[in-house]
Amino acid sequence: MKIYIKKTIQIPEIPTDVEMESGTLRDLLDTLLRHTYFVKEVIDPATGELSLDGLFRVTLNGTAYHSLPDGIETKLHDQDTITLTLVLIGGG
Repeated sequence: MKIYIKKTIQIPEIPTDVEMESGTLRDLLDTLLRHTYFVKEVIDPATGELSLDGLFRVTLNGTAYHSLPDGIETKLHDQDTITLTLVLIGGG
């Protein structure tokens, strides 16, 4: 199946689409982000939750992942679109 990836910031290590046999949102995010300079651990080993909430907003077909019935364990389907939006917080 083909999964499309949209990004609000250019991250060379993350492609615009991914071919995979099957899997969950967790599987895809782990595969996509593990080798970027943004993160060492995509999934928090203590909680099993996405450890990037402060860095990226993640949506699946326009719905925030934490609003999905199965959350990060949502099974992906052919032609799904994942959007990664960099969260910028300023201060001063």
